[in-house]
Amino acid sequence: MTFIRYKTFGKQEYAYQIKSYWDSKTQKPKQKTLYLGVVVDKSKKIFEKRLSLPKQEKLILDFGDSYFIKEFFEKVKFSKLIEEVFGDKKDFFLSLINYRLCYPSAMRFSKTWFEGNYAKICYPNTDLSSQRISDFLKFLGDENLQRKFFKQYIPGYAESNEGIIIDATSLPNQIHMPITQWGLSGEEIDKQIRFLLVVDKKNSMPLFFRYFSGNIVDVSTLKNTIKELQKFGIKENYVYMDAGFFSEDNILELYNQEINFLTRLPSIRTIYKELIISEAKNIERYENVVQYGKRALFIKQKRMNLFGKEAFAYIILDPERKGRETKNFLLQNIKNKENSIEELEYGMMKKGIMILVSSFNLKNENVVPAYYVRQTAEKLFGFSKDDLSLLPLRIHNEESLRGFLFMQFVTLIAFVHIKNKLGKEHNVEEILLKLRNLKCKVYDDEIIICEPNKQQKEILEKLDILMPKKLGI
Repeated sequence: MTFIRYKTFGKQEYAYQIKSYWDSKTQKPKQKTLYLGVVVDKSKKIFEKRLSLPKQEKLILDFGDSYFIKEFFEKVKFSKLIEEVFGDKKDFFLSLINYRLCYPSAMRFSKTWFEGNYAKICYPNTDLSSQRISDFLKFLGDENLQRKFFKQYIPGYAESNEGIIIDATSLPNQIHMPITQWGLSGEEIDKQIRFLLVVDKKNSMPLFFRYFSGNIVDVSTLKNTIKELQKFGIKENYVYMDAGFFSEDNILELYNQEINFLTRLPSIRTIYKELIISEAKNIERYENVVQYGKRALFIKQKRMNLFGKEAFAYIILDPERKGRETKNFLLQNIKNKENSIEELEYGMMKKGIMILVSSFNLKNENVVPAYYVRQTAEKLFGFSKDDLSLLPLRIHNEESLRGFLFMQFVTLIAFVHIKNKLGKEHNVEEILLKLRNLKCKVYDDEIIICEPNKQQKEILEKLDILMPKKLGI
């Protein structure tokens, strides 16, 4: 099948012949693109490949990464969402998101990046000076504006019929404001802010975020988070969460709301010790073995009373981890005279064991995969902290902080959009880096795009992005 596709760049409309064909090697349909020229008469299909005298370019810009992002955002209607919420500040916001995706470094370098990138052409009225960015972050920090965004964003992107993932992480920083407080980060105590992320289990899209003081523990935030989500139309069927959210109030609230949950049981709970003592000795039986990836695990299910409600406990033993942890424990405690034999025996008994609890019955082989969907949130935290250089925070008032975290959150949405389209076999950062090396030459009246290499062509083809040979200004 052959047809003509029209694209408008600047003030000019261009025509391309698209021919669909079947690739026998890949066993997939593909398309060939032929540039026809500038549209002279669309109804009569008259096109002109204009020739001109050699011209001297004004500058050469990084092109491929920003062009791809711009086109992709339009395809998935992300640009439209940003425009509906932020109006005439759309270009400023999109340019910052572009920067965070393409060049994840400190905000002070954004202006230098902007001057050497095609984003300068896409968003010509954007001023990425430090003062303008500071003013814009304060603008983004407006709670009413963020609420407007969530009201328009969540209904269109949520597919929460399979549940949501809730997780929180610490953001250590030295910001001098009341919300920065001493709190536990891993095994260290730091001055920090807590950042909570809600993720749709089905499509891995970030749905919502909250931040709170560093000295507020996760257990006290779940109820308010659920209330906020309900305001935006999210009715959770299932909630997957880490041990930090385990508390009597949270568990009973989930039962009262008729929300199913799966969470890890904290080892400091009395019921954890009781389950270890009663079940650990009999867990290594063939009837309890399940496969998880390349590992063999032992899982034993037990009905239990959880704060007056029926629940299910899953005692999970990883033999490989048990071997490593037991060895280290014994070497550390061979000469231990301070603890009783009973305490040391219990210390050995719990090595390699994790206990999960849920409000619903799961088959043993489905327990671990269900819990480890939480890794989605953890991976997104890693992206936010590392790839987008979230840390250390260098914001000096709470309004700007709120705006900065919101910008990070929206950038995370964009990142997941791209990642979902690329699939597991491709790395977003690597793709954008390869596309960045595709340059363009800027003249007075047009932009000439350099010929993409084989890798760049394959990327653009996979993403169904049409790469023009020239653009109008």
